[in-house]
Amino acid sequence: MGARTRRRGPQRARGGAGMTMPESPRLLWPRLLVALARSSIGSIYRNWALASFSLVAAFAIWFVIEDVENPRVTVRFPAEGLPAAVPVEARNAGNLIMKDSFAVAVVLEGRDKDLENLVPGDFRAYIDVQGMQADIEDVREVKVESRRSSVRVVEVIPSAVRVTVVEPVERELPITIRRTGQVAAGYQEAETASTVEPAAVVISGLPERVASVRSVDLDVNLSGVRDNTTVEGDLVARSQSGAQVVVTITPARAKATLQIEQTFVQRTLPVEVLTTGDVASGYMITNVKVEPATVAVTGPQAVVSGLNKLTTPALDVSGARTDQTLIRTIDEPQNTSLGRPSVTVTVEIRPIECSSGPAGAPCGGTTFVVGPTFENTPAGLTHSGLYSVEVKITGPLTQLRDLKPGDIKATVSLAGGALGTRGYPVTVTVPGGLKAEPVANVQVTLVASSGGGQ
Repeated sequence: MGARTRRRGPQRARGGAGMTMPESPRLLWPRLLVALARSSIGSIYRNWALASFSLVAAFAIWFVIEDVENPRVTVRFPAEGLPAAVPVEARNAGNLIMKDSFAVAVVLEGRDKDLENLVPGDFRAYIDVQGMQADIEDVREVKVESRRSSVRVVEVIPSAVRVTVVEPVERELPITIRRTGQVAAGYQEAETASTVEPAAVVISGLPERVASVRSVDLDVNLSGVRDNTTVEGDLVARSQSGAQVVVTITPARAKATLQIEQTFVQRTLPVEVLTTGDVASGYMITNVKVEPATVAVTGPQAVVSGLNKLTTPALDVSGARTDQTLIRTIDEPQNTSLGRPSVTVTVEIRPIECSSGPAGAPCGGTTFVVGPTFENTPAGLTHSGLYSVEVKITGPLTQLRDLKPGDIKATVSLAGGALGTRGYPVTVTVPGGLKAEPVANVQVTLVASSGGGQ
């Protein structure tokens, strides 16, 4: 028998150029991650009971630690000795209301941190009055719900009350804007232009309460307001004394639109300084200077428009022989402000000196400065500004020594005057025996006035 020949498949070379290189590590990582995930999932699947037990045990241990460190306690709200404070409302009352108001206390369970800063609003107490008839008393259980999920109501004190439901009465009342505070300086509310929506509401409740209501108010604070403003808020029913009355108001809210307008204006007015007392014998006041002569005044239009000058306290010149210069505070009209608080006043005082000659001879020329009065002012006009007239007086020395500024009268006639500035004649009157030199026309400015002539 001839020899058999076994045919072999191709064999992998063990070296040389035909050797196969190991795979790259970058390609091995995904395979390792997949293998690890499969191993973990398989372990959980095979040991699910042990994993579930471990989870439950962990939660149990956490609850035990929490109870030790922050245990649940019970407290009374409000605290013992304080009056009940959780108001009770009626449920399923239909159109009936409770005749009396009730409040209860509660015993609560929770952790210390959850029981801090409790207020009545954290609870909702109610009585189910379904099936009750008007004016028939019944005993009903009080139930309380906690608005804090971590706080449980354990007990209600009292747990039941005697309650009577009655038919409410209704009444319609207009809404009143109850203003507090002051608008900014220089502004005021045009109350006739302010509006409120709705204009009226219906109040309902116990007959005696409804009867005691005198107004339904929308409270509005105007402090510092400068512009038109809109205020929306809850309505409040008040009695004659201003106490709040508990009734139902429909609708419960309103909106007020307030018109605010600027009322302050500014004008520049002359400052007038008067003197009191008599200078020393043989001396006379020849001039009164005010620096500055005019000052700006700001205030409500109704006040400022009625002013034509500013004044200071009278300056006492009793016995004076020389010029008097003082700072005088300006009298501030009510509800106004001034551009400056004071002025400097100089009263010029000179000895009475006559020309040479025997006593009683005419004086050589002594000049007085006087403030004129105005007459025959045309209707609808008024003079604007501060005016003075220089008057030269001559006469016997004995009369001049006794002459006072108030003895000299200078009158300006504005007859035939018109808007603008022009000269008007001056008439000077002096005591008998003295002579006043002619005075030139005075330049006077006439402006429109809301009043009549002066």
